[in-house]
Amino acid sequence: MKVLLLFSAVFFLFTACSEPKTLVFKTGEINLLAAGPLFEGANTAQGLQAQAALLDFLKQHNASPDQIQSAKLTKALLVLPGVPNSSLLSEVTLQLAADKVDMQKVAVLNPVPAESSTLELQVAQAQDKIAQLLQEPSMTVVADVNLRQDTAQDLTLKAILEFQLTVNQ
Repeated sequence: MKVLLLFSAVFFLFTACSEPKTLVFKTGEINLLAAGPLFEGANTAQGLQAQAALLDFLKQHNASPDQIQSAKLTKALLVLPGVPNSSLLSEVTLQLAADKVDMQKVAVLNPVPAESSTLELQVAQAQDKIAQLLQEPSMTVVADVNLRQDTAQDLTLKAILEFQLTVNQ
């Protein structure tokens, strides 16, 4: 009986004192849409990222969303499949939001380089509540884009985001 108690105490101390694990979670393509007609200046494209992909990722790493201690966006890409190139865009600001978490500005690109079909945005240094955003059932991804000219067409973008997660084990 003493051996069992000793083993239990050592096991508890070992698991309670284990170091947090750092994981890198990369979303799939998140479809963002700004319905046309669109006018020169500020326009908004948005889409949803369901939590299912994150849940699958965490399950593969023997973790759950409530074990996420902290998170930050480390990379933000926008792919322009519906635009021949980026010459229509002058500036992009990326924000994340969820029902119970305020909108967070997380990345920007200004100016947008011409003739690009993939844009890598500059990630914000200060990021708050990213872990809470990821723990929500879905997260809204918002791309505020400034257009150089009017267009009757929809603007479709695909966002690919990479997050660094610190997970308690």
